[in-house]
Amino acid sequence: AFNDMSKGLRERDKVRNLLGKVISPEIAEELINKDVQLGGEEREMTILFTDLRNFTGMSESRSPVEVLSLLNQYLTRMTGIIDKHGGVVDKYIGDAIMALFGAPLELPNHADKAVRCAIEMTQALEQLNQDFRTKGWPELGMGIGINSGNVVVGNMGSKDRLNYTVIGDNVNLASRLESVTKEYGVPIIVSEATRAQAPSVQYKRLDHITVKGKQAPVTIYTPVI
Repeated sequence: AFNDMSKGLRERDKVRNLLGKVISPEIAEELINKDVQLGGEEREMTILFTDLRNFTGMSESRSPVEVLSLLNQYLTRMTGIIDKHGGVVDKYIGDAIMALFGAPLELPNHADKAVRCAIEMTQALEQLNQDFRTKGWPELGMGIGINSGNVVVGNMGSKDRLNYTVIGDNVNLASRLESVTKEYGVPIIVSEATRAQAPSVQYKRLDHITVKGKQAPVTIYTPVI
């Protein structure tokens, strides 16, 4: 019985370690320790989307090995910053990152931590670009969109294949804000909801706009870095 128990613990640790490399360790722990079922719960949190600029065009002129090496260095650096500020990487979407602040574990001051995370990410990208220049690699540009509000968080998909993630209108808005950073020429755009919950950061008001997929206009801001 003792040997069986030891074997079971080793297998559990192996599964935890493997899951922790495929998905965020916090999400792996959530899946291991709870009864995994389809469905979710409503929760207030902050969602951050980031995407690289002109990455597809840059990839066309370089070998897949070089592109992958550059991308892995970028994602490793940015993931470390997200972890540092209490965020959780939900998924990588090519060169894009979707990060959660407030799930699966609740996070006090999630909006403030997400904004400060975004600021540090832009500063880290400047340092990365210095390294890339010495290697003859192109410099990278980045856009970040942040929004706070109620979302549904939990296990989505089918009974045979689940994905722990968040869905809802507030998730979509965060993604839309990332895309409009190109139009305003700024690296970070946050919503009014995020700005209100992260007052310790100084902001510049950019505009009052209607983003794609939403009827009600939103006021957008960028942190003063």
